[in-house]
Amino acid sequence: MKFLQNGDVNLTTKTKTYALDSAGSRLFLILNPVAGSCKAEQVRNLLKQYCEMHGIGYDIYETTGKEHLPSIVRQAQEQDYSVIAAAGGDGTVSAVASGLLHSQIPLAIIPVGTANLLARELAIPLEVEAACQLVVKGGRIRKIDAMQVGDQILISHISIGSYSRIAERTTVAAKRYFRQLAYVWSALAELIGTRVWRFNLRIDDREQRIRAAFIMIANVGEMGAASLRWGAEVEPDDGQIDVCIVRARTLLHYLSFMWHILWRQHKQSPHTIYLRAEKNIKVSTKWNLPVRGDGEIIGRANVDIQIIPKAIPIIAPVVVPDKMAS
Repeated sequence: MKFLQNGDVNLTTKTKTYALDSAGSRLFLILNPVAGSCKAEQVRNLLKQYCEMHGIGYDIYETTGKEHLPSIVRQAQEQDYSVIAAAGGDGTVSAVASGLLHSQIPLAIIPVGTANLLARELAIPLEVEAACQLVVKGGRIRKIDAMQVGDQILISHISIGSYSRIAERTTVAAKRYFRQLAYVWSALAELIGTRVWRFNLRIDDREQRIRAAFIMIANVGEMGAASLRWGAEVEPDDGQIDVCIVRARTLLHYLSFMWHILWRQHKQSPHTIYLRAEKNIKVSTKWNLPVRGDGEIIGRANVDIQIIPKAIPIIAPVVVPDKMAS
């Protein structure tokens, strides 16, 4: 591994909060320089500024897109780092989290991706300087649930159907330059020809067959737009994963679905079914539909998910605003 900076940082954990000092432990940052909104030099400079201001050292690893990030994280744990930080989008964060499964080392997030859904959910600042301050000055620890697919850990959303097809239509370049707006054109193209598919769905060993436009499996409620949420009760640390089945067939159905979301009447929508899982979720279909997890396409046609409660400790602000407040 090539490190750009190095030094010492110490993390002291007490119940659900932590604080930094200079007792000799170390902070390791994984930086994705091509994440959606990332300005790598800005992240490096701000982290350097705040670490030096507080007498804290650090190491930075910049991704190339060719490495296996969970392995990099596991190597870092062997070098006695006390905090692992991820600067990137939801995909980068989940890849780093995969290497921290069942670890006591907390994960800090500097959200510089396109949607930054987990950061929004945990009220982690989206402004880079404030996020670096949180990493250095401290906060509280929230142990969030995880969704395991094979050897991969996902912590925000998994979708299959129209929603994942919209993501597949949207290019990396469009996401980088237009951010959330990049999905609008892809969504219009998809919804003009909207349709439903037949799925086999198993939740906690209970099986059923359904027809749906898409299935959203949500560990976080954030949709990434304003204060809109997939569900009023979706929380990342409640030991359960929410399954939102959207059965919209026409553009008018989608408009009705969005109206209920806007007014936080999710369960009153006639085009939506909500279910909850505590152990496992399996979705399969005969159609070659993409499966999207935390911003990346992770497979096609089927996904088998194991739920791991309280799997990843994440550093968040001490005071968390009410996400459902107007």
